[in-house]
Amino acid sequence: MKRLWLLPAVPLALLLAQCTTPSMENRLSKMEAKQDSILKILGGMQEKHEFMAMRMGWRPPADTTPKAIPQGTSFNQGPEKAVLTIVEFSDLQCPYCAQTAPILDSVTRSFPNDVKIIFKNFPLSFHPQAKAAAAAAIAAGKQGKFFEFRYRVAPHFRDLKDSVYLGVAKELGLNMEKFKKDMVLSPEVGAILDEDIALGRKIGVEGTPTIFVNGRLAQDRSFEYFQRLIQQGKSN
Repeated sequence: MKRLWLLPAVPLALLLAQCTTPSMENRLSKMEAKQDSILKILGGMQEKHEFMAMRMGWRPPADTTPKAIPQGTSFNQGPEKAVLTIVEFSDLQCPYCAQTAPILDSVTRSFPNDVKIIFKNFPLSFHPQAKAAAAAAIAAGKQGKFFEFRYRVAPHFRDLKDSVYLGVAKELGLNMEKFKKDMVLSPEVGAILDEDIALGRKIGVEGTPTIFVNGRLAQDRSFEYFQRLIQQGKSN
């Protein structure tokens, strides 16, 4: 992950860390070079001002245009007519997705009648376990435990492997023989991942996690942000 220098004028609320695709990394390198030049000029004009480097990953541009995101066969939880429908494009080996997981879990637990979560796979090429982890989560989903598996595996993003998937599956009380059979990265699973990735790219997803709320790109990933949107939605 390359560092991105941010000017003080950028609101901290908009700084959302993400894992990025290689093509975006190349664009960030060019942007970084330009921003470094600007910072040198500003540093000369304001000797006492300090600019802090923040290793924050790629942040999508603000986009208020609602996207049509079909649910398809994606795993979901929550009521059909929820106040908020949250679509998460995620990579289970992404550290930022691991940070977001407990927040989304807390939101759904706190507002079970107001929030619907739809999970879309977006495994990144430089995360070697991302697709295997997705296959394991899908296997758990076939036994009705997709989100339970997804949230429990999140803290293990640094050491994902078969033994971790099997351990979590055992903790959830899954049928282990069926799970072992289903967790294989089969052509069927590959097609599911490819479909989600294609959809993500079509609507501008280039990093993880990318979250849409009622079709609009989320501008924050905090519990308070989702809580505020729920309150606003219920008051309208």
